[in-house]
Amino acid sequence: MISISPAAYYQNRIIALEEDYKRLKNQSRRYSLVRFCLFICFAGSLFLLFKTEYIVLPLFISIVSLSFFLLFVVKFNRLEEAIILLASKIQINKDELLYLDYNYSERNAGERYATINTSLSADFDLFGKGSIFQYINRCNTQKGCATLAQSLCFPDKSPEVIQNKQVAIAELRDNNDFIQDFQSIAKSIKGNGTESILQNWMNEGQKDFSTIRITAFVLGFINVVCLLLSAFNVLPWGVLGLLLTVSLIYVAIHEKKVLKTHSQLISIASNIESYVAAFHLIEKTPFESEHLLSLKKSLIQNDSTASKILSSLHTILSVFELKENKLLSLTLNAFFLLDLHVFYSFSRWKLTYNSNTTTWFTAFDEMETLISFATFAFNNEAVVYPTVSDEKFSVQAMDMGHPLIHPTVRVNNSFSISGMPSVLIITGANMAGKSTFLRTVGVNLLLAMNGAPVVAKSFSFTPCDIFPCLKIQDSLINNESYFYAELLRLKEIIEHTKRQPKTLVILDEILRGTNTKDKQTGSLGFIEKLIQLNVPVIVATHDLMIGELEQKYKGVAINQCFEVELVNDHLYFDYKLKKGISQKLNASFLLRKMEIID
Repeated sequence: MISISPAAYYQNRIIALEEDYKRLKNQSRRYSLVRFCLFICFAGSLFLLFKTEYIVLPLFISIVSLSFFLLFVVKFNRLEEAIILLASKIQINKDELLYLDYNYSERNAGERYATINTSLSADFDLFGKGSIFQYINRCNTQKGCATLAQSLCFPDKSPEVIQNKQVAIAELRDNNDFIQDFQSIAKSIKGNGTESILQNWMNEGQKDFSTIRITAFVLGFINVVCLLLSAFNVLPWGVLGLLLTVSLIYVAIHEKKVLKTHSQLISIASNIESYVAAFHLIEKTPFESEHLLSLKKSLIQNDSTASKILSSLHTILSVFELKENKLLSLTLNAFFLLDLHVFYSFSRWKLTYNSNTTTWFTAFDEMETLISFATFAFNNEAVVYPTVSDEKFSVQAMDMGHPLIHPTVRVNNSFSISGMPSVLIITGANMAGKSTFLRTVGVNLLLAMNGAPVVAKSFSFTPCDIFPCLKIQDSLINNESYFYAELLRLKEIIEHTKRQPKTLVILDEILRGTNTKDKQTGSLGFIEKLIQLNVPVIVATHDLMIGELEQKYKGVAINQCFEVELVNDHLYFDYKLKKGISQKLNASFLLRKMEIID
């Protein structure tokens, strides 16, 4: 468990990582110099080999220098990969320092996901600029982002699942090194669609390619034998040329299939390598929580693992990349019919592992989502993991605040609502904090049902559906007025709660699109309808008459309010929730203060 503040942790990480980065860059420059010297040595020995009568020593030097040159090429490439990962980690820590200061406006805002659950996304600012998604998201792949968005819009309702996720997120929160290793690997995945490209290829039918491969083996063997016989003048070179031509023709007959596979998979070769690294990281990390162990188990198949299996595909792709070198490809196909052997390897891989890749990528997407919530937990010290209960409906919070409001200006409130039916009536003046409070309740409940911590000192809840009516938009395209759009939303609420009474309905000043009397009558009637359906409700309103429901439905309806004070001819808001009905209004004062009316 990290005992220092998040800011200090990230700053210390940046210092340590930058020192490692400088050390590896210096080592990289040394490797480059050694490679250059070895190449010069190799070239010089070849020159001596052909220009002098000495053979043994120049040949030995050329072989040794070439071997060490190739070794340092491999070491240099691996070192460069490590440098790229270090640079990525440094940037991750710098970005997190910006997040701590609520500076994240340039990040993915997730606008494309706003239609997943329109009844939640707009009302609780789940997507868009300054949204919950933009603040929490640490996913680097499109599928990971989509999984996080889906989780926010349709959170889990099972207490067991929620509790398992809580333990998993808490474990990840205390293993920030793993989080940053995983994120740095995920950042190297370029573009989107690796999973779908691979899956589309695997969904294509595949015939047994064994006969063609045996023919390729036979032809390749004959070519090598003829090459040796021609070299010793046993056969004329024309025979070898004829056989090589036959081999190329045989490859060309099947070239259409080969090229199709090449074009499908070559674009995702580097991404597959990144997924291999990510899966290997999950596989080797000693997790303890049940949920993380389940993800880890999904990457194991018989005696092998996802990283090893996918690595074997990447190895085949690496050989396939030789097609980019036309001369080398022509030579290898002429002598060994290489494309046919590679295509056979693809076919065998597809037939063997066709049913597994979806599970692996799903585990990756889930890990990205859990890391997003774990980073939120790490960055926010004033959070708590809620207590989950599946008994009678209840939500109780102490010092609860909105996660998108900076802690220096955030005002927390305590509240509770329990029982079915139950009605919490929030009255108060304009700008006193009613709407923010409703969004605070909704957002923290969504986080809680995802297993994430919430901004509160304590929080207990019963998993439930949430159906808000906070922001209503008219529609010119559908020829809908504001009032009609609101009626449609209220009808949806009634229909939904009939099917699922355990739904927390959150209302903000409903029926504002009609006259005062109609609004009052309709609001009272709608809330009473929800009471008859045994539904828990939180409603914010300016209409003080609705507060009279507390007397009519004792033990069911409770009044609370946000008050405003006039101090030295200025309005003062403390944004604190209090008992009772609001007694103070501010609209006319503000109109006079802004010289709109006399």
